[in-house]
Amino acid sequence: AVLTPQEAEQLFLTLDRLAKEKCAVLYISHRLEEIKRLCHKATILRQGKVVANVDPQKETANSLASLMVGSDIHTITTRQGDCSGAVVLGISDLNAPADGPFGVALKNINLDVRAGEIVAIAGVAGNGQSELFDAISGEVTVAAANAVVINDSSVGHLGITSRRKLNAAFVPEERLGHGAVPEFSLSDNVVLTRHATGDKIVASGVVKTGIAEDIQLRVSDDFDVRKSGTDPEARSLSGGNLQKFVVGRELDRTPDLLVINQPTWGVDAGAAALIRQAVIDLAAQGSAVLVISQDLDEIFEIADRIAVISRGQLSSARPAGDMTLEEIGMMMAGSHESAHENAKEKSAIQKQAVSA
Repeated sequence: AVLTPQEAEQLFLTLDRLAKEKCAVLYISHRLEEIKRLCHKATILRQGKVVANVDPQKETANSLASLMVGSDIHTITTRQGDCSGAVVLGISDLNAPADGPFGVALKNINLDVRAGEIVAIAGVAGNGQSELFDAISGEVTVAAANAVVINDSSVGHLGITSRRKLNAAFVPEERLGHGAVPEFSLSDNVVLTRHATGDKIVASGVVKTGIAEDIQLRVSDDFDVRKSGTDPEARSLSGGNLQKFVVGRELDRTPDLLVINQPTWGVDAGAAALIRQAVIDLAAQGSAVLVISQDLDEIFEIADRIAVISRGQLSSARPAGDMTLEEIGMMMAGSHESAHENAKEKSAIQKQAVSA
């Protein structure tokens, strides 16, 4: 998450060398391909208990994942995305300040996301992903209304509720405390985002709890949300189950636009597969999907087009089939920024020549 693929490979080579020098290495990870790449033996934990000790070289990623979750992993069904649909999300020359002393300002972001396609934004953590999500969702507004356009409406200056009313849905990175209020029941957390949609949960200032409860039960069933009780507090759910609920709450209304930040961060392989399949299915129904993720395996599995963000600058989005892991790694390290700066410098020189 904080390393490019090239940097990660250098780390692995260092660990290999340490092991050859008789240093004991304990490697803790949920990245199964890394376990297979690095480890001579692996201990599988589930719910705090050891469930298996295996030779990772004799296992597949799927078999390791099945041991982790205690059941077979859903095989994701991919589809050929439609990149010729109408533009649902348009971002033009978007600039936004850093969200704090350790944040990153956005610089001239341009991107289109069309109906029926999944566009993914890759990047090392802390390169402007949070600022970009906030600017698109309306948690942070910008002066230029046309910097963000949803369904042909300029919304850069409008807040998140106005954007939800245009049938846009947003799933933030932090599920507990941002995507859901810990002390609220699941049905109360439904009201948080669905009050501004066509569900009629709120009418004449009155919350219709029955509608919220029906939605909560439907989402829990459709997304296999495992919980204690019918309508427990959000904080009682495991991370994976809460993520499934938060994602399901937004997908349940089939939005025209879904913007999702780190969709499977910190969840087990079973929950990750379910969430990725749900995102693919949403796009297949004609919705536009923007995924912000640090997981390159995830991006290549679901994306039709890929852009890379580095130090607040976004590359152009290109077909996923035309890009390699190595190329994306170089872009994550900032190679596209140099090209952008060279283009700006060349343009300035040309303008000076014309003026002369």
